[in-house]
Amino acid sequence: LQSRIKNKDPGEMCTMTPAPNGFPVALPQSRPVKQPEDADQAIVSTPYGRGLVIRTRKSDGIKEVQLLEWEGFAKPSREPFMMYTAVDYPSVMPHVGDDVVCQYGRGRVVRISRVADANKELTPKYSIALSSWRLNGRSTAVCHVTSPPPRVVRKHTVNEMDAHEKVALAKSKKMKATNFFSQKKDYNLALATYASAVDAVRNVQHDHTSTNEVRADLVVVMVTCSNNAATCCIKMEKWDEASKFAKNALILLDALYGKRGKKIHSCLNKEGTIDAKLFGEWRVKSYLVVARACMEKGEVSDAMGILKKARGVAMGYIDEINATQQTCSKVEKASLKSLTAQAKEIRRLLVECSDKKKATKKMEKKRAKAMFGGDKENAAPSQVNKKKEGEQQQKKMPEEDKGSVDVPTTAPIGESGVSDQEDEMTNERKSLLNINKDDSRPTARKSVSFSQRPPQVKEFESSVEDTEDDPWYAEHKEAMIMLAVAGCSAVALIALRRSFR
Repeated sequence: LQSRIKNKDPGEMCTMTPAPNGFPVALPQSRPVKQPEDADQAIVSTPYGRGLVIRTRKSDGIKEVQLLEWEGFAKPSREPFMMYTAVDYPSVMPHVGDDVVCQYGRGRVVRISRVADANKELTPKYSIALSSWRLNGRSTAVCHVTSPPPRVVRKHTVNEMDAHEKVALAKSKKMKATNFFSQKKDYNLALATYASAVDAVRNVQHDHTSTNEVRADLVVVMVTCSNNAATCCIKMEKWDEASKFAKNALILLDALYGKRGKKIHSCLNKEGTIDAKLFGEWRVKSYLVVARACMEKGEVSDAMGILKKARGVAMGYIDEINATQQTCSKVEKASLKSLTAQAKEIRRLLVECSDKKKATKKMEKKRAKAMFGGDKENAAPSQVNKKKEGEQQQKKMPEEDKGSVDVPTTAPIGESGVSDQEDEMTNERKSLLNINKDDSRPTARKSVSFSQRPPQVKEFESSVEDTEDDPWYAEHKEAMIMLAVAGCSAVALIALRRSFR
C-alpha cells in the first residue's frame, strides 16, 4: 500500500476502499483536468455583485465566476469565493479607460457619447482604440460601436502584455510621476512611479509586431525615467540609488551611441530627438548626478574626473551648434540653451570640488602637526628670534656706513703722505662694497671706518646658517618620547608576567 501511494502518478487521485480482509486499499482514480483560463476574462453583473469569469468549461458551458465584491469577507489565507453557473450573465457598463472586447477586436474605451437611433432614442456610442490592430508607424485604429455594446474584460497584467502595451503603460506612468515631481513635490511617490515605469519595460520581448517606433520609444522611456528617478534620489539624498539609476541611463546611451545611423537612431532623429539632446543633454545629466553622488560620499577625485568628461561632452555639442547657428532649428536652439546651463553647473561643481580638496589637504596637515609636534617654527623659536634680530641690524648698517666715510684729519701720515694702514683699509672697503653689489644674498657684513677709533666689525649669521639641518629627531621629540614610554611599559609588563610564572 505504501509503495503504491509513494509511486503513484501525480495526475491521479487515490480513493480508499475496504478489502475482503477488512484493510483499506488505495485505488487510483483519474483527476479531472482543469480547463485553461479564458484569454479575455469578462467582468459580468451577477445577483451577488460583480464577477470575473475565470474559465468556461467547453463540455457543458459551466462558468467559473469569481465574486469580486465578496473579497472583503474572505480571510487572507482563504481562497476567493467562487460561483459555478451555466447562466450567461450580461457585462457591466463600460467606462472611459476600461478594456473591452467588441466585434472588431480588443481595445480601450477612449470616449463615450450619445446619438439618436432610428426611434429617436439616445443610445451610447463607444469610441474604442483597438490595441489588437497594428498599423504602420504610430497610427492607431479607432472604431465606434453602438450596438451590441462592448463587453468589459479584465486588464492584462504586465507579464501578459506585449511590447506595445508595456511601452504605453510606461509612458502613462511617466506622466503621472512627472506630475508628482513638478506639481505636488512628492519625490518619494515620484521615485516609486518612475521606478515602476522602468520595471515595466525592463524585460520586453520583441516579436514581429514590434516596430522601430516602439523600440525607439522604449529607449527614450528607459533613459528619461532612469535620469528622473536619479534626480528624485538626489532630492531625498539617496546617493547610492541615484548613482545606480544614472549609470543605467549611461549604459543605454552608450549602447545607442555605438549604433548611430541605424534604424532606431534614425527614427529618433526624424522625430526631433537630435544627437545634441540624446548624447549631449541626457548624458551630461547622468554625469552630473553621478558626480554629485561621488562628492557627497567624499570621492572628490572621482567626481572631478566625471565632471571633466561631462564638460568635454557639453562643450563639444555647444561648439557644433554654434558653428551652424545661422541655419540651426528650434530644437537645436533649445538644446544649446540647456547645454549652456549644464556647462555652468559643471563649472560650479568643479570649483566646489577644488575647494573641498584644498580643505581636506589643510585638515591633513593640521592632523600631522598635531600628531608629530608641530613644524620647525614651533620646534626652534630661537632661530626665528635670531632671524628677526639679524634683519633689524641689517637695516641699521647703511646708516653706519654713511657716517664712516669721512677720513679724520688727525690720522698719522707717513713719509709718502698716506699711511700704510689707510691704504690697506681703503682697499678692503672697496672690495667689500663690490661684493655687496654683486651678491644680493644676505651674507655676513663688515663696516670699516677711518676714524680714530679702531674699526668695528659686525658679523651676523647668514640665512643659510639659520636654516641648518637639525638632527632627524628634532621635529619628532614627542613621538620619540611616546615610543620610549610604550617600549618601557611593554618590557615591564613582560617582566612582571615572567616573575608571576
